[in-house]
Amino acid sequence: MKILKIIIGPELCWIVLYIFSFILAWANKRSNFAYDTIIENAWLYVPLLSALIFGLYWIPYAEKNWLLLRIWIVSIIMGHVVLETVLKAYSTQGPGIGMGYLAGILLLFIILVVGSIVVKLIH
Repeated sequence: MKILKIIIGPELCWIVLYIFSFILAWANKRSNFAYDTIIENAWLYVPLLSALIFGLYWIPYAEKNWLLLRIWIVSIIMGHVVLETVLKAYSTQGPGIGMGYLAGILLLFIILVVGSIVVKLIH
């Protein structure tokens, strides 16, 4: 049970999301940019999926000490890494895809603030 408290956390969630984004970026380059529409909307999908991390507060074996701080630190760092990885695989690099990165990071911060408020009010 002690190992579950170490393994279950926001780091694991972001690593899974990073692996998925890496595979998506690789598949997009290999398949002649067939997944460009999914990658173009990654600025929305990545922050929305990161909102699920706040569900760790309701998992019984997850470590609750410092969880909110861990969520914030890992989400900021890995949010950047995941968005950068997936958006670099877009076929036509230009100002539009750069704005997608900025919109994704901004939405991630909004979700972190709202999620933190909800968790503190409910939990």
